[in-house]
Amino acid sequence: MFVAVILLILASGITTGYVREYIMPESIYTTIDFFSSEIVQIVLIAFIFLIGLDMGLMESRMEKIKRSWKLGGLVAVGTVTGSLIAGLVIHLILKVPLSIALSVCAGMGWYSLTGPFLSKTLGAFAGALGFGANFLREVLTFISYPKFRDKTSAISIGGATTMDTTLPLIAKFSDSERALIAFIHGFFITIIVPVLLSILVEVL
Repeated sequence: MFVAVILLILASGITTGYVREYIMPESIYTTIDFFSSEIVQIVLIAFIFLIGLDMGLMESRMEKIKRSWKLGGLVAVGTVTGSLIAGLVIHLILKVPLSIALSVCAGMGWYSLTGPFLSKTLGAFAGALGFGANFLREVLTFISYPKFRDKTSAISIGGATTMDTTLPLIAKFSDSERALIAFIHGFFITIIVPVLLSILVEVL
């Protein structure tokens, strides 16, 4: 039920954004866009604080925090490796150029960066594919994460989004320790993605 509500809200937001020029003046949209960005940042900061507070109240907190950093790093390594392997498979099966296939998968859910970056460096097709594929990865995280038994390994599905948009979902369907692992994982991926994309478009 929770996932269905989230997806419905997401679809409503996308639809509103798409038709906004027909239903509201530009000045109103600009104001809403500004405040919505600020509100999202505030909510995420508050949510991360609550996760930290919950972790701080636990016994053996330092051991769990250290373990969370270790697991977050290990899951991030798995995410990068799996994403690049997926890109190679897509290249071999669908005959998508290797540079595009690997770069799109290397976006790891960060569609707002991957789309424009690939559009500028590899062309409009790569940009559209990068945006669409990574946006779909975020949506699939909302749908699939609650169904996995291994909530730690499943964090990798979200890629960079586990630091922000999918973090509340992961916290709801797991626990505070895994939520911290997800945040750390997303933090690592957010650092890796721009570097990896730059390397791939230069080398391939």
